Amino acid sequence: MDDTIKIFLSIIPAIATGAIGYIFYKIKRHNERREAADEKRAAAILLREEATGAALRALCRDRILQGYRYYRQRGYVSTQDFESMTKLYNAYHSLGGNGTISAVFDKICALPLKDGV
Repeated sequence: MDDTIKIFLSIIPAIATGAIGYIFYKIKRHNERREAADEKRAAAILLREEATGAALRALCRDRILQGYRYYRQRGYVSTQDFESMTKLYNAYHSLGGNGTISAVFDKICALPLKDGV
């Protein structure tokens, strides 16, 4: 065989190995970038969920406090309003609310109940 062909045939495996290595490097780099982007998106979603939970907790807390002031002034709570307050109270605690509202809810529970009002 010609020396040029022998040299060419001996270089081909080195070129192929380099090309395959480069392709694997690019694939690995792409996957790393995608994972970093996924982690960033997951962190943003977690922050948004925490903010949403905090907002819902604050709304439940505010509504329970408003309800208590209204029912205390009125002197009673209707059964329908009491059900609504109970659902809000349970949601508040499910969202991680603390025990401060428990005392307020206990005061709502202590008010007289009236049906159909």
